[in-house]
Amino acid sequence: MKIKLMFLSLTILLFKITEAQQTICGRILDIHTKQPLPGANIFLHSNWSTGTSSDKNGNFCITLSNNLRSDTLIISYIGYREVKLTTTLLGKKEATIFLQPNTHTMDASVITARRLIAEEFTVKQMKQMDVYLNPGGKADPLLTINTLPVSTTLDESATISLRGSRPDETGIFFNDVPVYDAVQFAQLNGIGTFSIFNTSIIERMHIFAGNPPIEYGNSASGIVTMQSKNTTEPKPNSILLSLAGLGVEFSKKIKKKTNVSLVGNYQPSEIFTGINKAALQNLKDFAAYNLGIHAVHHIKPKQRFKIFNYSIIEGYRYKSKTPSYTGVFNMNKKRNFTIANYIAQQKNAEVTINSGFNISNEEYKFSLTDIYIKKQDLYFSSAYQHFFEKWSIKGGGAVEYRINQSKGTKPMYYYAQNIFHPAISFSASKEYTLPSLFIYTKYNLTEKFIIGSGVRKNLVTNNIPDYWSYQLNLHYKLQKKHQFNLAAGHYNRISMPNAEQYSITHFKSKQLSLDYRLNYLENEIQISIFSKEINHSSFTDYITGAELYTRINIKPLELRFSITSIDAKITNKEETYPSKYDLDYFIRSIVKYKIKRIAEISAIYVFRQGTYYLPVESSIYDITTDTYIPQYPTRENATRLPDYHKIDLSVSKYWVINQNLAVILFANVNNILNISNIMNKNYSFDYSTSHNKLYSKRTYYLGVNFIL
Repeated sequence: MKIKLMFLSLTILLFKITEAQQTICGRILDIHTKQPLPGANIFLHSNWSTGTSSDKNGNFCITLSNNLRSDTLIISYIGYREVKLTTTLLGKKEATIFLQPNTHTMDASVITARRLIAEEFTVKQMKQMDVYLNPGGKADPLLTINTLPVSTTLDESATISLRGSRPDETGIFFNDVPVYDAVQFAQLNGIGTFSIFNTSIIERMHIFAGNPPIEYGNSASGIVTMQSKNTTEPKPNSILLSLAGLGVEFSKKIKKKTNVSLVGNYQPSEIFTGINKAALQNLKDFAAYNLGIHAVHHIKPKQRFKIFNYSIIEGYRYKSKTPSYTGVFNMNKKRNFTIANYIAQQKNAEVTINSGFNISNEEYKFSLTDIYIKKQDLYFSSAYQHFFEKWSIKGGGAVEYRINQSKGTKPMYYYAQNIFHPAISFSASKEYTLPSLFIYTKYNLTEKFIIGSGVRKNLVTNNIPDYWSYQLNLHYKLQKKHQFNLAAGHYNRISMPNAEQYSITHFKSKQLSLDYRLNYLENEIQISIFSKEINHSSFTDYITGAELYTRINIKPLELRFSITSIDAKITNKEETYPSKYDLDYFIRSIVKYKIKRIAEISAIYVFRQGTYYLPVESSIYDITTDTYIPQYPTRENATRLPDYHKIDLSVSKYWVINQNLAVILFANVNNILNISNIMNKNYSFDYSTSHNKLYSKRTYYLGVNFIL
């Protein structure tokens, strides 16, 4: 009770800490072309922690506390001359600010403002502040993606499913290098609670919900790309204290050419599980230790080197129940990965070299299950991109080497898992080498119409079949407010096994999608329709669907609403049955209310149709194991679980203490109505009775972030 009173007191504190303030809004344009400059940096001369960046239309708003009203606003954009304006002169009217290109640094500017050659064909682009300000994302990049209508993740995790496809069909790239196992606190099947990425080092993300860019490769149904910061300018240091642990970030500029950032996180479970004891009865404990370093070095004005190294130690214990055994599931994992990038640029060209190395050791224990897995990933790629007046071309190649080594014991029969039941020992090693070449070209037919196409070809190795990937993209912009993307293609992905899957899987995907977007002032509408056919092993997934998303600003309210409908079927030989992603409706709604422009409260509502499962119809006694064998109906006769729905509530407040310190307070209540959403069914020893296995009940989370 005392802890919950503390939570209530801190929540009330979010509303009481207010200061007089002024909000300055404006638009940043190129002085010659009058085109907007997205991603320009706007910050105060006296306090760099008070800042923002312009959106894709060049618009920005920055809120000043009373003691900072008389200050200097600095507007910078790489390749343009810096502008300094007195805040008292800007007033309350929206200002138009023109930036003058700097011919001496224009070549280097493209390095910082790097763009994907297929950027126009993205479904969603997000910047760092989009992650921090997303009320349903918990400041986590992958959880933020799972608030979008393109996400069909069903398990309240950071695992990414895009438009009804399996998570292992999706590629995740950090600084142009593929990152596998991108989640923390993973289960046997790879499902995890949070992503491994620290939002503070991410500059922007691109989400291709379908038709992934050929330049990346090894993706069947979509990709998520993340780019870290390229600038050597120092950024504010921060300390994060929350119920789930302690996080620190320290950034320092070394001379003029190098910036180094250190990131560390410690996540113990005692406080979080103590406050949420009623909702987390089965979670015994967890712990995670993360340490990372990110460095950017300017070799020359036109050359840049980046390196990111991250180490993770994590583990948890969870009470799990099966009909034949109840005990504690243990997971422990150690991991380190390094990603390095070299970027060299001329006036109309760019060369990139990327490399990555990952090694991890994982251990899973539950009764007879005792599995140890060692993974190693090596990656190298290089590409050359050339820009002409109306068209651009990019070509290159990549080599990827992956190896999974696993050993241990597992139950001989899935229905007999007690420690005295028969078990089998195993040892396996799976590996592949995947070299490939690609070329992609984009042509601006007019100012409004862009066409892009590309092809990727793998080089055949001993255990990888011969295949081609190819795509065609069309982008049309009507009156600047309306945008259309039409994309089609054929894609391939090679997926390594996990602890529950024992073979390498080749996914082959055919896709067609049409996306429409309307941006008007601060309002937005998106409509998408798509179709996919995905072949893997002896299975074929047929997926068709539609999405509707709208964002409406009625200050001080912001309303977001999306609905997704998917028809997803699986065919295996002559058997056809619904996929778990077969959903007539998947609805997300967010209502944000800003309190005096400095604090906001958000309500997030999620409502979707229940997934399919196979109920046990009867059981047969097995005298050899003294257990019962469950009998299931055919997959065509699967049953739906009840509808899933919940409401989350979050409150945040930004408080400027002085010129050297700002504080962000936040609190969140997940599933505030304490709804019992059913995840699956658990059965008694003889399968005569069942009870519900539930998703998360009501949990509390709060914290404070000090920006120094």
